[in-house]
Amino acid sequence: MSKGTPVGTQSGISRDKSSRYRLAVLAAAMGIAAATSQNVAWAETGAPDSPGASTSQAGPPKPGPTKPKPASTDKKDKKKPGKKAGKSDTAPGAATDTDTDSPATDPKSGADPDAKPDPTPAAKPDPKPAAKPAKKGSDSVKPTADGKKAPKLKPATASTPAKDATVSSPAATAPAAPSAAAGSSASVPATTPALTTRPAALSATNNTVGTLTTPTPPQPLNPIAKIIQLPGRLINTVLQVLDLTVSQSGPKSPFNWSPISEALFAGFRRIEDMLGLSKTPTAAPVVPELNYTGPTSGDTPTVEQFLNASANAYVLGAQPGDLKPFTVNGFQMQTFNPLSGAVGKAWVTPEGQVIIAYQGTTGGTNLLFHPLIALSQIFTDMQIIFTHTTPQAFWDSLAFERKVESAALEQGYTTDDIFLTGHSLGGWEAQFVAQKTGLGGIGFEGPGLNTSVPGNNSAAQNFVNIETYGDTAAYFSTDLPGLQPFMPAYDPTGGSKPHYGNIVMIGDPDAVNPLFNASALWGPNPINDIVFAVDILGNFFEHHLPGMQAYNLGVAPDPGVVPWLGSYTGAINDWGALDIFELQQAASDAGVLIAP
Repeated sequence: MSKGTPVGTQSGISRDKSSRYRLAVLAAAMGIAAATSQNVAWAETGAPDSPGASTSQAGPPKPGPTKPKPASTDKKDKKKPGKKAGKSDTAPGAATDTDTDSPATDPKSGADPDAKPDPTPAAKPDPKPAAKPAKKGSDSVKPTADGKKAPKLKPATASTPAKDATVSSPAATAPAAPSAAAGSSASVPATTPALTTRPAALSATNNTVGTLTTPTPPQPLNPIAKIIQLPGRLINTVLQVLDLTVSQSGPKSPFNWSPISEALFAGFRRIEDMLGLSKTPTAAPVVPELNYTGPTSGDTPTVEQFLNASANAYVLGAQPGDLKPFTVNGFQMQTFNPLSGAVGKAWVTPEGQVIIAYQGTTGGTNLLFHPLIALSQIFTDMQIIFTHTTPQAFWDSLAFERKVESAALEQGYTTDDIFLTGHSLGGWEAQFVAQKTGLGGIGFEGPGLNTSVPGNNSAAQNFVNIETYGDTAAYFSTDLPGLQPFMPAYDPTGGSKPHYGNIVMIGDPDAVNPLFNASALWGPNPINDIVFAVDILGNFFEHHLPGMQAYNLGVAPDPGVVPWLGSYTGAINDWGALDIFELQQAASDAGVLIAP
């Protein structure tokens, strides 16, 4: 008995120990199960997104809490097709969050404690169904919202708006995303601001094709191009000092040739009075005025910008006002054909519009570098006036526009951003190119064309001709009476040499009287023919040059060539700040708008 007692006590002790170990194991297991269930609860309640997602399943009428989950899933979906830099960092973060949720629920079911059967089923279905509807919801958001906008915004390049559109959906839910995870929300704004600005700009443009893409800002000229321009700029500085050219930012000349010019033309007008050429014609056709009913405003360059770009074509080494060169690979796009006489340059306005400016006859001070091109340009003028053919210079100008348009489209511009202008021969060429392409613009002192588009002349309200009363060049046409019978018969409906686009008349209406009277002298008498030739030449220099249009339009020449050459006559209209459509409305109100 004494020996059995210790054995019994030892067996009892071992049994007590084993029972204690079992209790300890059970307690540890229950503690682990409780700990895992608390971790799941913390993950779900710590992030506001997960409870919102779980409640959204139980109650679908709560759309607000459901947005954070689609936002996170959208980010993951959009990061995959995107580049890895920056986006792959946030994707793993989102993935680990969802992955830790799902494994955490599995151990709960694996532990299967008797004390907590109820919380685990509630936690278990919530995360998984929340993730699936979130993905489906994000997928459904894309086609219903962004997917519909993409084809409207950029039908030709739907892939680009599609990428931008996918970025816009996370941006819209970005305010809810930071509450989900600070790390992922901080990385998303860092990678998306550049992309989200473009969709915002697109949505603000009423989904018009003309503003789908943001044009590339005009790039500066490269050093080689600047060196090439340096001689012309130096010569132009000297000409500015001599008052032969002018610029608002250039040196002011101590000379003033304007009084001499005024005296010469005053003597010329005195001779016209003596010959009876300035009297009112006895039989002059009445030009019908046009009552403008088109758009009252539009997104076009201003009259001042068009005039400066046109005048710049006469000034060697100058730059028109606030315009910048339209460049490709660091060089300004321009054309120069000494055989046909076609010369043009492309400019960009501060508002992001491309202006193609064609050069007028002689090229002004450009003659110092290219004197022979004046012969080609004068031949082009004579071909249009005395024949019914189209000179090669016009086709070269059209080809240049095609090249500029192609380059502009590559840089994000559209055809709605491209405009045409020119003075004299340049205005002629601008009319022709506008007639062939439908582009808008303003031509200054351009004669009529040998071509016409049936039904399009009066409807071409996006292209306008500005003509000065008494300027001979404007009346080399059949829709403005003044040089008949030297020119073909006047036809108020256009005739054989009509202008393309509506006509805005500026200056003094009485200045056309000498043209009527001198043209009446044209005939078999050689003396009368000489008087006619001298008079139309004198009126040409008196009213034709860009400085006179600047005076009547209320524009400060920038730049200008011999801006003092001519007579400052007629009303001064403050039309420099108007766009193409506002100009026509103002001219219609003033009774000086004519339809060819």
